[in-house]
Amino acid sequence: MPGPDQNSLANRIRNIPPVTRFFTISTVVICIITSLNVIQPSALVCDLKLLLEKVDFVNNTFKQGSISQRVYAIGYLIFQCHRFFSAFLLPLGILMAKPFEAILDIYFFYTFANHLESREGKFRGNFPDCLWFTLVTGTIIVLLTLSYQFFYDSSHFFVHHQMMLSCVTYLWSRSLKNSIINFLGLVPIKAYYLPLFNLFFKLIVNGYPSFMDTLVGIWGGYLYQCIQSDTLPIYNLFPGAYARYLSGETNPGGRRVGTLFPGDHSPSFDDFIGDSIFDKGHLKAPVWLYGVLSYPINSSMRTTAFYPRPQAGRASTINISSSTPINTNGPAASNESSGSSTGSSWFSGGNPAFKGKGRRLGD
Repeated sequence: MPGPDQNSLANRIRNIPPVTRFFTISTVVICIITSLNVIQPSALVCDLKLLLEKVDFVNNTFKQGSISQRVYAIGYLIFQCHRFFSAFLLPLGILMAKPFEAILDIYFFYTFANHLESREGKFRGNFPDCLWFTLVTGTIIVLLTLSYQFFYDSSHFFVHHQMMLSCVTYLWSRSLKNSIINFLGLVPIKAYYLPLFNLFFKLIVNGYPSFMDTLVGIWGGYLYQCIQSDTLPIYNLFPGAYARYLSGETNPGGRRVGTLFPGDHSPSFDDFIGDSIFDKGHLKAPVWLYGVLSYPINSSMRTTAFYPRPQAGRASTINISSSTPINTNGPAASNESSGSSTGSSWFSGGNPAFKGKGRRLGD
């Protein structure tokens, strides 16, 4: 019979949100089989040169091969489409023969993705919406990388796992802008600045290729936010770009400093970073995906920056302290939030959350 430790480990794995669990376990499996030389990393990556070679092979087979060879070529081409997915499961550390770096990338991906997908995170435990986020951002990243290689530099090799990690980290930092984290366990910064710190850290440590991977991942996350908020890229970065569309907002409480959701009043600080226009809204997965997953379709609501969620439509309110310290270089010291059964780590550094004095600005 399995011991209590085995049961505990199995329960912990089951409590990990499904998308995070699948990607984490799949990445670990890919790392193991590539380290054992069962599969070569070149068979998993998504690169424009490799894809063009496969297409040329199919074209030559259709021109000169027999019917059976043509059928084989079609099946071979369809099989090669797995690269668009498998490339996201191959960390940079495996490609560079640095297993410790691969372990760190897997850990950080699990940590941030787990937080986003959990019931206390951005997706509130909604499986289809989080899966749709992965599909949308993954498609954006693939299109950006292929376009870059086709129009600018065909010799540049992109690491898709690093780009997805950067994308997830960016979205997490936008969700908890005012949380305090320790970059590399040393420098306390707001989560809002984490993507920028990561960007220049990658440039210093691994050079321009890693810098570009991180930048493409951030750009993919930003374009996803543009889709969810129904705003135009670049234009939504200008101050007051959509002010005339928001001037008639009927819920002034949702515009107060320190508000995470309309009607929620968090402690206010002089350096509080509010939401941008593209941070607003929620991108709901299509109906067919809910049907495939047999998931209740009324579990979330599509909103944009201009059509926010109705006040009565929220099931519950989660107040997140904006002073909770976060350590990005190690496991969580404690869990300040409820809902720990989801397997989510809140990265608390152990300091008590600021409780405020119950006063509004101007009192």
